[in-house]
Amino acid sequence: LFVEKKMKFITLGHEIGAGAACLKCKDKCEGFELHFWRKICRNCKCGVEDHDVQLETEENKKVGKLFEDTKYTGLIAKLKRDGIPSYRGNQVTICIPATTVSTATPVPAASFIPGSGQISAPSAQPAYSPPTAAVHSPASPATGPTAAPGTGSTAAPGAGHTAASGPGHSAVSSAATPTKGPVAATTAPVPAKTDVVKSVTYEWAPPGINQSLALRYIELLPPERRPIAGTAGADYRKKQMAKQLPDHDQDPERCHELSPGEVKQMQQYVRKYKDEALGVGDITLPEEMGQQAGMAGEKGPQGPGAGGKPGAGTTGTPGDKGDAVATMGKVGSPGAGMSPAGPVGNYSCHRCQLPMKKGEPAVYAERAGYDKLWHPACFVCCTCTELLVDMIYFWKKGQLYCGRHYGDSEKPRCAGCDELIFSNEYTQAEGHNWHLKHFCCFDCDCVLAGETYVMENEKPVCKPCYMKHHAVCCAACQNPIEPEAQRVSYGEHHWHAEPQCFQCSCCSKCLMGQRFMAMQGMLLCSVECKKKITAS
Repeated sequence: LFVEKKMKFITLGHEIGAGAACLKCKDKCEGFELHFWRKICRNCKCGVEDHDVQLETEENKKVGKLFEDTKYTGLIAKLKRDGIPSYRGNQVTICIPATTVSTATPVPAASFIPGSGQISAPSAQPAYSPPTAAVHSPASPATGPTAAPGTGSTAAPGAGHTAASGPGHSAVSSAATPTKGPVAATTAPVPAKTDVVKSVTYEWAPPGINQSLALRYIELLPPERRPIAGTAGADYRKKQMAKQLPDHDQDPERCHELSPGEVKQMQQYVRKYKDEALGVGDITLPEEMGQQAGMAGEKGPQGPGAGGKPGAGTTGTPGDKGDAVATMGKVGSPGAGMSPAGPVGNYSCHRCQLPMKKGEPAVYAERAGYDKLWHPACFVCCTCTELLVDMIYFWKKGQLYCGRHYGDSEKPRCAGCDELIFSNEYTQAEGHNWHLKHFCCFDCDCVLAGETYVMENEKPVCKPCYMKHHAVCCAACQNPIEPEAQRVSYGEHHWHAEPQCFQCSCCSKCLMGQRFMAMQGMLLCSVECKKKITAS
């Protein structure tokens, strides 16, 4: 028994998620078993993204390889163990304290950092990031020494007020009591207040920008597309990551039996799209585009990392929450683009042509140029109109593509194995392209060249498999109807178009070319025959 388990482990070790349950077929699927050249499960014919498979590590490696040897090296890191490039997806967890009903109580003072849109609060308070970029006003200057930010108190001899601001609290002002000598400011002990904290985890958020702006970007996406952990939006991102960026479009090792010549052609294709088409969208504010474009010219940023935020002196990397000021022109600081929303300049969305609003995040694509912006929900593939996963795009002839459909625009794709075809010889059938060796029965994988086949759900099936699994049965003789045989169908019932099958169930009169009525799967030639059948 131990040997059998060990052999099975070795056999399935290369299959990610072997045995995982299918989320579509439920108990009908015995568990995920990867087909040896199709990118589907052998048991239920569903894709790996339809199974309960944890793909985060593999997907990160796939996208890491996509960005390897490009200007977007700031988005990847080398794994310490094996040196494989890995994508840093920038998962973000936000803790939002909910307001509780209680009396106002003095709170420790906090310090406002001008220009950063952030408040430095004592570590005892839960971190808070508002869903929208908020404008804070600095506290009134005090006449005297001020405690360092984060110490939780502000002591100013002779100062009239102590300003305190923080998430979920109002500023508390207390007048100093006149005395004959300097008296240190003190706070009366108050009962501890417990805030209800709501934690929200985003599977992905735009990296390298002010957190409030990133959350506002997510708010502008359709609700069912927001990548919140445990929701349909997170499942959508997972499926689009697998669909839009197939690993077999960039890695010859993921393809089935490529010849040395095909491997070379694929490597040249990959190098071409990395140099000419691949890009990652950036978040900016419409009102800053004109000024930044003038400052940066058409060169864009020169530093490594996410490519192309115009006017950014340095380019941030994912996870660097503190570089919002450098990259976004002090987003969130007083007067930095947070005026009432409204049309700005001549900028309109490149897709929907509606004007961009001042203070609202917009998506910028470096390869498209400084004159084009998109609403967050409009940054989609021109072919499938799906949101570009993690804002990864391919730019070609003035259009945005996802990785899959950019590949389809460059090379034919095999409908059998889902791989791009780099061979000069391939076949076309039923409106699709096929490797010669992959025009096979979808059920049993037998080669269909020169054989009779039937298209079932847009998949070719050989005649024996069709008769066994897909053929409808004649309501008269109960035998399956062959694909080339003539048939008569009425509702959910079918008959051989022959006198011995398509006849009156009462008097056996042939009904070919005659008027008839159907009753519970029976054919009747007249009202009289109907009365006889009903009476019996």
